[in-house]
Amino acid sequence: MTKITLPAQRRVGHLTLLRHERDISLAEFNALSAAEQLDIIHQFQGKKKTDLIFNSQHAETLVPLLHPQELYLTINDLGSDDAPELLALASPEQISLFLDMDCWDGDRLSPVLSLHWLNHLLLTGEAKLRQLARELEPEVLALFLKKHLTIIRGIEVFDDDDCENAKRLESLYDIEYHSEDAAKVIGALLKIWMEQEQETYLLIMEMIRSEQLSILEEEVFQARNNRLLDLGILSAAEAKTIYAHLDPESFTSGEKSDFKLESAALQAPNAVLAYAEPCNLLAGILGGGISHELACELLFLVNRKMSADQIDYSDSQTVGNTVQAVYDTLNLALEYLAGRNEARAAEIFTNTYLARLFQLGHNLLEQRLKKAKALSKNPLYAFMDYPELLFIDSLLDSPAFIYQAAIGETPSSLQPIRTIRDLGQIDLRLEQIAALDRLFDTRLPFNLEHYQGDQDELPTLAQTFNTAVANQLLGRSFNPDPLACSDLGELRSRTFANSQLTDDFKQQVSQFIYELDDRCAFFSRFCLELWEEALGEFNRQDDGFYPTAAFIVE
Repeated sequence: MTKITLPAQRRVGHLTLLRHERDISLAEFNALSAAEQLDIIHQFQGKKKTDLIFNSQHAETLVPLLHPQELYLTINDLGSDDAPELLALASPEQISLFLDMDCWDGDRLSPVLSLHWLNHLLLTGEAKLRQLARELEPEVLALFLKKHLTIIRGIEVFDDDDCENAKRLESLYDIEYHSEDAAKVIGALLKIWMEQEQETYLLIMEMIRSEQLSILEEEVFQARNNRLLDLGILSAAEAKTIYAHLDPESFTSGEKSDFKLESAALQAPNAVLAYAEPCNLLAGILGGGISHELACELLFLVNRKMSADQIDYSDSQTVGNTVQAVYDTLNLALEYLAGRNEARAAEIFTNTYLARLFQLGHNLLEQRLKKAKALSKNPLYAFMDYPELLFIDSLLDSPAFIYQAAIGETPSSLQPIRTIRDLGQIDLRLEQIAALDRLFDTRLPFNLEHYQGDQDELPTLAQTFNTAVANQLLGRSFNPDPLACSDLGELRSRTFANSQLTDDFKQQVSQFIYELDDRCAFFSRFCLELWEEALGEFNRQDDGFYPTAAFIVE
């Protein structure tokens, strides 16, 4: 590596947001202190991060300073081929997290995944294996081995006088491996421990012999859960309490106890939290700087949400999406409580448990989603036009989005829900759709379901309304009886001038709907757009043209 492309930094508390790039040489990078190099390493992901690590003269010092989840994501981004070299630099505590995260299937240690990781560890070299033998919990190592072998006889046979013992110089135990792969990997690992870490080796082997597998597995599983709990990683059932019902109007901020003890022994979580960017009030708060305790609490909340949603902790993209969702939900809560007052928002953020703020933000959105869900179960839903359908369906997606219809040359899009203004926009659209329901249910002089018939594809509300208007223009009753194709030319001649809808016709339709319900003005605009689009290019000699997007045509 001859040069390093560095982003100009903007610190956001314990986060580092990246801006314009600049280059420094490898010599300049190595002239920096270990702390300065660590700041730079935090800013990158995947191979770029490992390139920086392996080109630093402080690599052995820097890797153990990475947050365990930062290193875990990096190793998973790299893949198996490059993992051992990085694992060789990792601390036993970091490696313990990897085993806790990757090797369990529910409350049982996976034989396949555990052997996969034992092979990774074997490739780190003798020095690392000796360190792990000394510093990892012996119960963990015993369980990992017991899943793959059975000890038939042990050191007690040396008390016998049979001549077979003379041939046992190469091993203290008779071992039966459960597979050839296990024999290859674990045999090599045990040889190193037997020769160079004999005290630990004997402890582990005797533990394998004396402990029942089910009891040992349960003990290690509980210890594993406690270690994960220290990072905010809970069972899905426990973590889902962040989604519990809460009345936003009765919410009170403050009342947080000191979080310092929980975060005292943890590495800075800045790199993981920088997988996404906060917005609005929250961005301002983090831009002013937050404490190490708050940064750790924030990552605890992210981990809790990933636990509740059963997210893959090893996938960088899903982790980034979860961090972003937490930021957006917290911002909703802060704007609800503090408006635009950044000082008040910062006070609330510091003095209130972040899990409670998340719960508030979630419930603010959930209030809207319940209304959207009710609309999706309404009989009217089957007849809705695509702007309303996409709006409701996007809200009910996971995660929820706001569907923005195309305007002019601006294409349609899905927008994240991050601000109180976004919630206001949702409220307006929900109110409009509810008004549309009342319009067709009680105020128009025909029964929508009566015209459903046996059609495979139901007519939409706009098609139904436009067809009723067309029938009235042609001197018939105001109802959505299907039009004949021959009617379309007459409709065009009555409603168009200079290839455009006449202002008089647009005014009549708009006024008619406005008088029925002024909240349905959006619907009249949409109906007129369909009418103009369908008949604007209509050629009376083209018998194959059916503008069914605007009308019900036989």
